[in-house]
This record gives sequence, structure tokens and C-alpha cells, in this order.
Amino acid sequence: MGPPDLQNAEENQARRQQAPSALCRKVLLLVPDGRFVLSHFKPLIAVLRECAGEVVVVTHASGQEAEIEALGTRVIDFSCQSSISASRQLASAWALARLFEAESPDAVHLVSADPIVLGCLALKLVPPIRVMLHMTGLGLLGKASGQLLRLYQRAALRIVGSTLAKPTSYVLVESADSLDLLRKVGADPGPRFAILGGVGVDPQAFTALPPPGNDIPVAAFVGRMLRRKGLGVLMQACDRLAARGERLQLDLYGESSDADPDAIPASEISAWCAHRSARWQASINDVREVWRQADFFVLPSLGEGMPRALLEAAACSRPLVVADAPGCRKFVRDGVEGFVVPSGSSAALADALQRMVRDPEGRERMGEAARLRVLQGFTQAHVGRSLKAAYLSLLGGAHG
Repeated sequence: MGPPDLQNAEENQARRQQAPSALCRKVLLLVPDGRFVLSHFKPLIAVLRECAGEVVVVTHASGQEAEIEALGTRVIDFSCQSSISASRQLASAWALARLFEAESPDAVHLVSADPIVLGCLALKLVPPIRVMLHMTGLGLLGKASGQLLRLYQRAALRIVGSTLAKPTSYVLVESADSLDLLRKVGADPGPRFAILGGVGVDPQAFTALPPPGNDIPVAAFVGRMLRRKGLGVLMQACDRLAARGERLQLDLYGESSDADPDAIPASEISAWCAHRSARWQASINDVREVWRQADFFVLPSLGEGMPRALLEAAACSRPLVVADAPGCRKFVRDGVEGFVVPSGSSAALADALQRMVRDPEGRERMGEAARLRVLQGFTQAHVGRSLKAAYLSLLGGAHG
């Protein structure tokens, strides 16, 4: 038996060699961050390994190379973060184009807004490659504030639109609203699209949980600490609730990243929590522990795909309070799995939170409905079948 590092490398190589290659030889998967790969896209990698002989993950690895390669992939450490600086964007696109040339993939799979914009720009610098645009949410492609960001948005949409106009492209979205928005701005994929139920969730891993039995109900937010997630609106709603004499504990889970211009600084989040019945935890080892302790899920996002956190909470039989954003309203039917409130309305959100606080039997009923909704079309198995069909369409003529 060889040294551990050599043995692990041989095992990973064996996994890659065992992968079937029914559709193509190699797929490059671009994801912004290695932690995002491990938290959200293990099922996607499993599907890609069924479609390609080799899957290469291009990401800012964040020290996660070994864990990602253990999934049967090869990892290239590369920052896929887009930039509103034209010179930086062009330099990154040039470097990515050279990577595409060196790897010579049959297809490139671009996940989320930054890799999509950067990848589409890089693809203009190389011979044609099939491309799968995987929109987990529109990010700055959907909403942008400030003149500079709006200029970036218009330029980025033109780049994406020109890519989607080609027959070698395919787009995955998480709601019909996202597809409609793309079409309105001229980025129309024609029939080359699929609408996914997010990344899906494994209902065997996220099982139905009994109500936690808290004396004071606990609402949990799980996600990145971004302004577009509606956290300011949530704080205002909690203030309204407190003024009414209602008791609610708010737990926030998620990181604040200095690299994202939309991120809320950690100092601001801490200040929010210090003056309210709220707690913030930047990292979570096992998100199932959140749903063992929380009574319901809250996400007042101003724009969203299909949040994984929402699906995980629903699978654990937790009711949902969400804003009327595309992915959220696709899943939550008002009064069935939870409540849907107008985006940006702290008054409406406070009313919905109050209804949750006052109705434990309703919480349990809506939580049961939420899990049933997951089982009816939002599991990893459902999403996997849609992904395979999309790749069959994109790569049907690539093998042989």
C-alpha cells in the first residue's frame, strides 16, 4: 500500500475512469466557490459524471480540493468572480478562455450569475463549445441599484443574450419568472431551456421533524447576509412585532462576505441583533440542527431562485414565510405551505410573522404540507431527471 496522498490520488483517478461516457468525453463545471460546490452541487456532479467521462470543477477552491476530488472530479483552482471593472473582467475572461483551450471540453456548465457572465465572455474568445447556463438566481442580472451597477447589468445581459442565441447553448432556470425576465431583455433561449426545482433535496437525509416545543417561537433565516435577501425588511418587521407585544426569537445563519458589494457588514448585523431578540451565527455544521430548533423558516428576499434552504426547511416539515419573489412563490402557496407577502413590505411581513407566532396548530399543518410539496416534485431525484434530459438535448450529437 502506497503513501496516503498517493493512495487517495489513485482512488480519485479510478473513480474518474469508472465514470460512464455515454454523451461526451469531458464537462467543465464552473462554480464560484468550493464551499458552494460541496453545500449545493454534489447531486449535480453525480449527474454530470453519468453524462461525461471526466468532470473538471473550476472554482475558487477555498481549501476544499480534496473533498471535491473525492466526488470523482478533478479540480482547477480559479476565481470565477465577475467584476464591474472592465479591465479586470477582460483579464479574467482571457485567462478563462486559455483554460478552455487547454482543457478542450465538450461542454461548459456555468453555475450562477458571476461564472455565467465571465464564462460567456470567455467563450467569445475560443472556438464554439457547448454551454449550459445554470441560473440559480439572477443576482445583479435581475436587480441592480446605482448607475455603475446598471451599466454592468446591461452589458452583462447583452453578453448572455448573444450566447443564448446560439444553438450550442441551453439554459437551466429555477422559475418561469427568471425565464420571462431573460426574454424581456432579449436573452431568449428559444426552446432550449428547463425549469428546475432548485438543486433539489434528499428527503431521506432531511426527514420530517416534530415541532420543537419552544416557549417562544423561533423563526430562522438561512442564507448569505445580503441586502437583496430582504434582511433590512425583516428587521423592520421584527420591530413592528415587538411594538405589538408579540414575542419571537429570530435566528440568522449565514456568512457575510466582503467580496460581495451587496453584503451586509458583520458589524451592522451584530448591531441589529444587539438591539433585538435576534442571534447571528455565521457558519453551520449541520443545517438540520437549525430545523430541529426552529419553528418556521423566513426569507423576505427581494429576488430569488429556488433557495436550497427553503427546500431543506420544508423537507423537515417547517412552514415558510417568504416574499413574493420568483422561486419562493413557485413553491409556497399562500396559506398552504406558509405565507407569501409582498416584497419589501415590513408591515405585511410583520402580519405574517404574527400569524405564525399565534397559531401553533397552523404551523404544524402547513409544515406537513410543505414536506408533501417537496415529495411531489422538488427532490434530488426529480431534479436529476430534468438535468439528464437537458444534457441529452445539449449533447445528443456530441458522442460517437
